[in-house]
Amino acid sequence: MTARVVATIALATGAMAMTAALTSAAARAESIETTPALAKVIDTAKQEGTVTIRWTNLMLGGPDGAALAEDGINRMFGIHIKVQWTPGPAFGPMAAILYQEKQAGEKASSDVYTATPNQLSPYLDKDLFRKVDWAGFWPTRVTPAMVEGEGRALRYTDVYPGIFYNVKAASWVSEITVAADLLKPQYKGKFYTTPFLAGFDVLIAKDQWGVEKTTEFVKQMSPQLASIAGCESIDRVASGEIPALAIDCSGASPNRLVYRGKNILANHIISDMAERRPTYFAIPLHAPHPNAAILYTLYLVSHEGQERVVWDNFGGDLEAFPDSHARQIAAALPAKGVNFTDVSIAWWRAHPGIDQDNQKLAKLLRER
Repeated sequence: MTARVVATIALATGAMAMTAALTSAAARAESIETTPALAKVIDTAKQEGTVTIRWTNLMLGGPDGAALAEDGINRMFGIHIKVQWTPGPAFGPMAAILYQEKQAGEKASSDVYTATPNQLSPYLDKDLFRKVDWAGFWPTRVTPAMVEGEGRALRYTDVYPGIFYNVKAASWVSEITVAADLLKPQYKGKFYTTPFLAGFDVLIAKDQWGVEKTTEFVKQMSPQLASIAGCESIDRVASGEIPALAIDCSGASPNRLVYRGKNILANHIISDMAERRPTYFAIPLHAPHPNAAILYTLYLVSHEGQERVVWDNFGGDLEAFPDSHARQIAAALPAKGVNFTDVSIAWWRAHPGIDQDNQKLAKLLRER
């Protein structure tokens, strides 16, 4: 068989695979009953023509995730709108930018905001986000429990932070059962933590460790550290440069399609630091394309959106869905003595001041 024939067969096979993939994707797109209220949103979204999203390229696949969402939204709702992604800062600084834009009477630079409770909660009191009837638009998929912050936040993923590590460079991580194990002499210099002490904020709460115990632990952990690194250091962990990050922001990275099943990365949940940390969508009051933004968020909680965008590109999905990967992960852990603190918006707002206390601890860590 000539090389030209082989190449032709390969191209034909590739085309067939692409066609099959698109056909499969179309088959997976859920039907959604178009109520009069949703029909109005769809019609107005057609006029808007675009939804802008602005966050880091590690969040929901950046530009690749935007392209997947655009394809899915247009198939799901029978429309043609653009999903435009632009690079943006982390959750906290992005919220500040949106608020400054609103104060200045400018349009929001992102139609959709995504964050966890600690970044989102302060701006619920500042009237930054609009109330959306997500459950009313899709009652067979979106439950009232997924909509928090008095209708201004839609929960779309749950993650379980732990020790994020390189399987070969930090095989010792599996020996850790409780946080105090990290203080053992044999682990000195073998792990990093984040400069803002991801995950430690919850421990500060009075019904958890409290400020005094958490402060003492951080003081003892500080000499054990090799250094500090941000949660964006995924590639550095994958290369083995950073053996382990204790603890990281989400524990989700090993589940991303690029690393899944390759025995490179893993997440190890510490039993006395076990947290379920949800991530939310919110739509700014001054969003220029609010209806297209609603369709974007609805697609992201569809089964296809959860699989193609959230799970494959972020590494988490929503535990509330019976077929979710998160539910499988969470269900297996109580038997191992792991019980989560659910760090929802309501939980965060019931524990005021822990963010400020955590900032003081983080400063103490950085000045070590």
